[in-house]
Amino acid sequence: MVRMRVITVANRKGGTAKTTTVVNLAYGFAQANKRVIVLDLDNQGHVMHGLKALGCVQQSDITELPLNTFFTSIVKCADNIYATDVDTCNANTNEEITLDVLRNWCDSEAVTKYFDIVLIDTPPTLSPQLMAALSAATDIIIPATPLPLASDGVQKLLNACRNAMAERKFRATKLTILPVMVEQNLKLHRQELSNWYGRYGRSKVLNPIRKSIKLAEAFAENKPVFAYAPNSRGAHDYTELCKQLIG
Repeated sequence: MVRMRVITVANRKGGTAKTTTVVNLAYGFAQANKRVIVLDLDNQGHVMHGLKALGCVQQSDITELPLNTFFTSIVKCADNIYATDVDTCNANTNEEITLDVLRNWCDSEAVTKYFDIVLIDTPPTLSPQLMAALSAATDIIIPATPLPLASDGVQKLLNACRNAMAERKFRATKLTILPVMVEQNLKLHRQELSNWYGRYGRSKVLNPIRKSIKLAEAFAENKPVFAYAPNSRGAHDYTELCKQLIG
C-alpha cells in the first residue's frame, strides 16, 4: 500500500492559526505543483471560508473518492486543491471513528491516485476526530504563539504524541512546532522562541509566521494570503514554510 504524505495541524487550544496554516499551506503546495486535498475535521467548517473566493465548485471530475459520514462532499477549490465540505451538524459528534479510519482513507488507492499530500485541519478538543487525524499523520505540526502558557500546552501535546509514536499508535516520523503570530519586537516572544530552540532543537521548530493583519484580512476575503496580498509578510512567511516542508 502506498503511504500518503499526511500533514496534520493540531493544537488542543483554539485560536492558534490552525486553519490559517492549513489554507495557506494548501495554496502554497498547489503553487509548487503538489496535488492537495484538505480534510476539515472542525465542525465550524472554516477551511472553506478561507478558500471559497478561489472559485470553489462541487467536484465533478473525481467521483470514486470515499466519503466518511462527517463529509458532505468534496469540493474543487482551484487547480490542485480539493477540500472536504464539512457536515457542521455531525463532524465533531460522530463517535464511530476508530483510530485507523483516516489513515486507511488517506492511504487508499482512490486518494493516492489523485493527490500528493493530504492536509488535515483538526478541532481544538480531545475527540475521536483529533486522535484519528494524529494517527493518520506522517507529519504533525503544532502551531503556537511563543508564550509561556502556550508552551505548557505544546509540551503536553508533544509528550502525548511522542508516547503514541513510541507505542506505534501514531505513524508520524516528523513532529514539529510552528511559531505563529510572532512579534519579534516583543521580548517575551523572543525569549520563548529561544527557549523552544534550546529545549527542542532548531530542527524541531519550523520557520516562524509573523503577526500580520494581512493574514486576517485575507481570511475575511475568503482567500489565502498569497492570493490576497502576495507581497505581504504573511505570504512571505508561508512561502518559506512551504519550501521548508517540501524540501
